[in-house]
Amino acid sequence: MDTTRFKAFGELCSQRLPNEADKILSAVKGEKICAIGFITTDDFYGFYLTWNNCKNINDYYEWQNAVYPDVLYQPLVDIVDNCKDIDLCAPSDEKWEFALALLSVLEKSINGISEEIFRKNGFKREDVLFFSTMGDGDYVGEMLNASVKMFNSPETLDKFGVSR
Repeated sequence: MDTTRFKAFGELCSQRLPNEADKILSAVKGEKICAIGFITTDDFYGFYLTWNNCKNINDYYEWQNAVYPDVLYQPLVDIVDNCKDIDLCAPSDEKWEFALALLSVLEKSINGISEEIFRKNGFKREDVLFFSTMGDGDYVGEMLNASVKMFNSPETLDKFGVSR
């Protein structure tokens, strides 16, 4: 898939995601672990962030903590609105390729979060599990499984009991 459509979104995420991660980790300071999820709609119409200090990410939809950063909404909506070549409302190989390309953009941004942000909030990188999925829809399980493996180190996966 041509990932140039995600270029501006990726640049914004790389610039602004560290600040969002800092806010979340500051809010859970003193905990031993934290899971942070990027949740989107079935047609990728923006993300929100949710987090919890538990190991069970399968119940992310029940978590009470959520923020809606502009960088994860409008820039992605613009991509979706201009994506005329893929029907993002129905399952397809093209829709899944779109999902994987989007996850790769998030992966790069997550990996760009400095160690200092984790450290100043009392965490090591492997104490924080990042994931992404849909609130409901075609690829909930697939996105969850693919993203935890893309976004996290083997040490993090072990700490959270996620199979590699």
